[in-house]
Amino acid sequence: MRAFTLAIFTAGAFVACNDSGTSSTDTQSTEIESSADGLDISDSDKLFGGSSAQDSPEGPVATTSSSALPASFSSGQYDPPHDSPAESSSSVEPFPESSSSAESSGSAPAVTEIPLDKDGFATVADVYRSLAPSEKAVFIIRHSEREDAVTIETELTANGVKMAQDLGATLKSDEEFSYITSGFVRTNETANNISKGRGEANLPKLITNYDITGNWFLKISADSLAQYASKLGMQGSSVELMAHWAYGEPYPDALYELEPRAQEFMEKVILKNLPKWKRVSIMVSHDIFVMPLAVFGSEGKVALKYHEDYHWINYIAGLAVIIDAQNNLRYVPVKGADSGVIDYLAIYMAEHGYGGYKK
Repeated sequence: MRAFTLAIFTAGAFVACNDSGTSSTDTQSTEIESSADGLDISDSDKLFGGSSAQDSPEGPVATTSSSALPASFSSGQYDPPHDSPAESSSSVEPFPESSSSAESSGSAPAVTEIPLDKDGFATVADVYRSLAPSEKAVFIIRHSEREDAVTIETELTANGVKMAQDLGATLKSDEEFSYITSGFVRTNETANNISKGRGEANLPKLITNYDITGNWFLKISADSLAQYASKLGMQGSSVELMAHWAYGEPYPDALYELEPRAQEFMEKVILKNLPKWKRVSIMVSHDIFVMPLAVFGSEGKVALKYHEDYHWINYIAGLAVIIDAQNNLRYVPVKGADSGVIDYLAIYMAEHGYGGYKK
């Protein structure tokens, strides 16, 4: 939910305003699926997104299993530009060859070491190329960059279209993919443009899943969550609250516990629907859903601590879920652009003349 972020620097704090909208139906061919106890459709119009933070990941391999602002900041509204996702982060480790198949004894294939950047993300393309023939993968990503408005009909920017097509170009192959979206226009357009970038001749049949509209981790509505954060004195609103929560602070009245709820999603949505999907699936959702999953899958190592240094999940970034033949899962945080994070503090500093600012 939020492809474009409104941010406010007020009284020395950075505030990101949320995305919201309602569930929608698709105009192109779709299927609809939902877990039995997933999204409460009566609350499906309570959606939103956010803005950003950082932690240094440990090591270059993804194989998991199961600062105050300067006082000189002026008040007023700040709109991060559409065409400036966070700067690129480079990997330093070589990318090893993946194992081709399981051993004849039936043991699982050796796990490929996938290089991570300084923020803890691998590229979608590297993860795709690392897959063993016996493995399946679901890439759960945030939609691409959107226009300013926040409704179910909000479309991608021209840059957002290009970002999605560029990602697709890194995934070219003869293999057919499945595309699962939340049903919002921006998630549908992201999926369609990834498909186009891959060189697929026709628009893909999109599968709409209402469990990924953004409410999965919420016990209350998005509007109520913002009010909840305000009552706690969080100037970053629900975005700041989500960052505190994802990195370990419980808010049991407003949010489910991250790990068991994420595990439930893997069981009731991913594994339940996996037999209906192709070997590789692209699942396009919203930041308020994808950000917690990236934190969960990395065991807290991704640099998304908005409450500390204003990082948030970038467009077309998220989490790869890799499933072996025995339905064992492993997770790799992924990026489809140059970076997996948007660094709003760096953007603000650059736009306001702090050219020498470095994190």
